[in-house]
Amino acid sequence: MLTDTVYETIRCRLVEHDIEPGAKVNINALAQELDVSPTPIREALARLEADGLLVRRSLAGYAAAPLLGAAEFDELFEMRMILEPAAAGKAAGRITKAELASLADDLTAMRDTRDFSSRGSRQSFLDHDAHFHDRIAAACGSALMRRMLDRLHAHAHLYRLHFREDMATETCQEHARILEALAAEDPDIAESAMRSHIRRSRARLTGALGADPADPSGSC
Repeated sequence: MLTDTVYETIRCRLVEHDIEPGAKVNINALAQELDVSPTPIREALARLEADGLLVRRSLAGYAAAPLLGAAEFDELFEMRMILEPAAAGKAAGRITKAELASLADDLTAMRDTRDFSSRGSRQSFLDHDAHFHDRIAAACGSALMRRMLDRLHAHAHLYRLHFREDMATETCQEHARILEALAAEDPDIAESAMRSHIRRSRARLTGALGADPADPSGSC
């Protein structure tokens, strides 16, 4: 329980950029600040490393993960474009009412937190965004595809650090179209809706990276 609390606290600081990308993370300083022993700090940092939000450097300890460069960004979206539309198509034929309700809850929470003015709203939005995609992967029925997407989504935390408030409304609209296709049990439309969402998400985030979203050289 204590480790979970410490994990969420540090994760929030990383996502909110209170701990800047690339900044060193000091275990003893965090332990003192959070009034806990170093043990839950170490356990939380190990989990955050697995999430892709921290990197561990030999003899230098942990540091906040740097923002993705253009090459890593393109590779990540290429893999998403291969796997996620296929997962959505498979999920459309087998998703349960309970799973659809969970996706609807995530979408509602995203709509409720798309104004990032209050502290924690950005993290909440990004958490439910991630849950939405993770739930579809879980519903696809392929254990191998789910494992691959689980590993991919851990790295996706890195590009979510680029996410801005002005991207939230379009993201919700695209998630709504995916949910409608899943509820209609239409694999082709679900696959198409997910493909469109990933393509549009890449274009939005390319702009946040400072590149030209219309540049065809890195399109998915």
